[in-house]
Amino acid sequence: MKPVPIILSTLSLGIIVGYLINSNFHSTDSAPVPVSKTSQSGSSQNITGDSPAINQLVIDIDEINQRLQQEISARQSLEGKLDNLSQQIASLERDDIHSQNNTGVENDSEEVAGAADSGENWFNEQALIDSGMSNSQAAELKLFFEQQELNRMYLRDQSVRENWDRQKYRDEIQKLSENANSFLNQLDEQAYDAYLYASRQPNRVRVMSVLDSSQAGSAGIQAGDHIISYDNKRIYSGFELRSATTSGDINQTVAVKIERDGKIMELYLNRGPLGIRMNSVSIAPAS
Repeated sequence: MKPVPIILSTLSLGIIVGYLINSNFHSTDSAPVPVSKTSQSGSSQNITGDSPAINQLVIDIDEINQRLQQEISARQSLEGKLDNLSQQIASLERDDIHSQNNTGVENDSEEVAGAADSGENWFNEQALIDSGMSNSQAAELKLFFEQQELNRMYLRDQSVRENWDRQKYRDEIQKLSENANSFLNQLDEQAYDAYLYASRQPNRVRVMSVLDSSQAGSAGIQAGDHIISYDNKRIYSGFELRSATTSGDINQTVAVKIERDGKIMELYLNRGPLGIRMNSVSIAPAS
């Protein structure tokens, strides 16, 4: 008869468990279901209920949503700053080009042949060879030019990423130009002249018109002439000519070389304004 106590114990345990399950079922069925009230943005504002896990989950969702909104606002603000900085850099580059070509030049409107939008290559290596340069030196100058252009592009992108001000960008561009000039200064006048033309930069100052009462008019300078040198210094742009006329003694007599129809003429004039209107152009140098 020993199994009887075991059977009775098992039945008692089953009755107790059944009672507890039935009691819990009715309690759960009759309890109100927590309702989540959300704002228009989708974040939970208030939740009633007795489950700590649900409450913590709602809190976590709120925090994630708030952080997401902050990230979106910060990204929009950063994009606006990047767009503004890009516009400033583009404007600065235009100002630099305008300054290099036109500053101090009497009504000098730069018109460089072979502009970037012409569809032609950036660098005319064949022009160097046509001027009498060796193939190896022409290839070296082309590589130098392309590296300078890439350095300028990388510098521009770096200034955007690091949010440089205008002065820092200008200083870095100046350093880049100085490094380029130290290399180009090693070229002779003929090679440098050809390099400017091959890279589609100004290498001649063309006389557009002359004041009859000026010293240029008295010396016989005519529209269409090219200013080759001033005070024994080779001139490649209107900016360089303007710098040359403003340096030195005003009472000094200087030699001015002009080119007309392929012939070189040398004139002697007083240092100072020539009395001409000019523009800087790119002309294929004679071989």
